[in-house]
Amino acid sequence: MKIMKKDIRANDQVTTYFALESMRLKTSRNKNNYLELSFYDRTGKIKGYLWNDPVMASAVLREKTIVKVKANVSLYNDSLLLNVENIRQATKDEYDMDDFMEVVAGGIPHWQGRLIEAVGEIKEANCRRLVERFLQDEAFMATFSEAPGGVSIHHGYVGGLLEHTVMIMEQGLQVAQKQPGLLDQDLLLTGAFLHDIGKTRELFWEIGREYTTEGKLMGHIAIGIMIIEEKLAAMPDFPKDLALLIRHMVLSHHGCLEFGSPVRPATPEALVLSLLDNTDAKINHVYNQLANVSPDESWSGFDKVLETSLYQRKYERVQMKQQEVAT
Repeated sequence: MKIMKKDIRANDQVTTYFALESMRLKTSRNKNNYLELSFYDRTGKIKGYLWNDPVMASAVLREKTIVKVKANVSLYNDSLLLNVENIRQATKDEYDMDDFMEVVAGGIPHWQGRLIEAVGEIKEANCRRLVERFLQDEAFMATFSEAPGGVSIHHGYVGGLLEHTVMIMEQGLQVAQKQPGLLDQDLLLTGAFLHDIGKTRELFWEIGREYTTEGKLMGHIAIGIMIIEEKLAAMPDFPKDLALLIRHMVLSHHGCLEFGSPVRPATPEALVLSLLDNTDAKINHVYNQLANVSPDESWSGFDKVLETSLYQRKYERVQMKQQEVAT
């Protein structure tokens, strides 16, 4: 039976399954070997220590796999620790991968349906042709639908990239319809669909989330441009000026050079895309941070991304009673 990390308490004795993120064989001050282990499931991470035959365990265990753990739980510096008694590799019939990788709320089919609706708002023939090239690529769409939106900052779960893309397309549609004289709706929606496609090759998420070698060396912006070029190569009649505008949106969607974009947004559509991208990422990050805060707590811990703690108490609306006026 799987016991989730969020349900573990100090002084518990647990036998459960975790994803083994990493392990390090170390030596204590009195020259005894021990194994430091990092575990996680979809509800959080926890450290563990093994003193019983750590050298053998380090030779047998493999990182980025699921393990069965028997341990006593202790509290040290306000953090829970697992004092591991026994650990072994788990077999595939013992666990459910959904316990270790969170899936987008609502499920992937729900967001796939919303994606098709958003793409339906692209009317310009060439923009639509390019997007259709991706929709008809079954291998690409299977990966695109399952990919996380990131490793740790935002949308870091199965289907996160799909959700993030749909949210930006839907928000972009609303902005474009309110500013028809300023924004080209078809161009904005096309850029929103394509802006993060490089993450399908930047990230690896079979167990946990991490960067691929290609992702580490190139990043998703460069990879995304390469993927777009692969599709455009099969479309020799695609307008060159439109292709240039689409490339610019992908290259500039992080908004500024210090955040990884090689150029700053220089068209209205590129600027709006960068603003929507940053806003959706921040909102999702706030949601995930507060989801891990106890309802009894007023404040979250300090968040390095937001550079602040978050106050989660809501204003309690009080039904004011009308005072009777004496007549």
